[in-house]
Amino acid sequence: MNTKGWSASATSRCVLRLVAGVDWHDTHLVDVGAGRGHLVHALGEYLKARGLNPAEHLSACDLIPDSFAYEEIACGQIYPDGRLPFPDESFEIVVSIEVIEHVENQFFFWRELARIAKPGAMVIVTTPNVLNINSRLRSLFTGFPLLFEPLPLDGHDPRRLSGHIHPVTPYYLAYGALRAGLKAPSFLADRVKASAVALGLLAWPFLWLGRVRHRLRWQRKQPAILDQNRTLLAAQNGWALLTSRTAVLATRKPTGERG
Repeated sequence: MNTKGWSASATSRCVLRLVAGVDWHDTHLVDVGAGRGHLVHALGEYLKARGLNPAEHLSACDLIPDSFAYEEIACGQIYPDGRLPFPDESFEIVVSIEVIEHVENQFFFWRELARIAKPGAMVIVTTPNVLNINSRLRSLFTGFPLLFEPLPLDGHDPRRLSGHIHPVTPYYLAYGALRAGLKAPSFLADRVKASAVALGLLAWPFLWLGRVRHRLRWQRKQPAILDQNRTLLAAQNGWALLTSRTAVLATRKPTGERG
């Protein structure tokens, strides 16, 4: 098999770190929106080196499964309406890398991810971080965050402009997970951008003053909501998400509850 071009991206490596301690003998992972299959290729080769059959522990699906290139497992077809081709509560780990910004109905997508996750499963979703400082400045000047551009208005082709049609900030990414019944959202950064570090250091005093002003306003007008959101706001406004290329969100499906 030709493995040229299979080197994992920084985002895939971050996801691989999240699942590094898994006992694969009792684990089945699905890659939703698998593309060519970079993530499952890396995991499949890891499993084969340990005497395990990748097809027994890995699954994949994509809107365009013909692009999938890892021969060890089949890639299912995501239905045109966005439904995923798997039964309820099928997987211990559900992963979707750089997909949610492609979909029209993000809340439905989250519900589908939660549906196919077993109770206690880890659900990992990543998306371009539209709130890193580079992207914020680009939005200020152009109205478009990084990796998003004007779209053709005479039709929709998901392969144009990488299909980026629906930017989502880290906070609303976590909100979608919570709305789907998932719990304990936490963020990781895949790769720190050197340019973002430089810009972030210059902008940090102004950002800090602006956050303090708004936090005081929220504290005065809606203290209960502020208390509910403290953890998410601290993550979204922290240094990691100010400087990273990608927002990586890890959540859990509650044990004994349906998503």
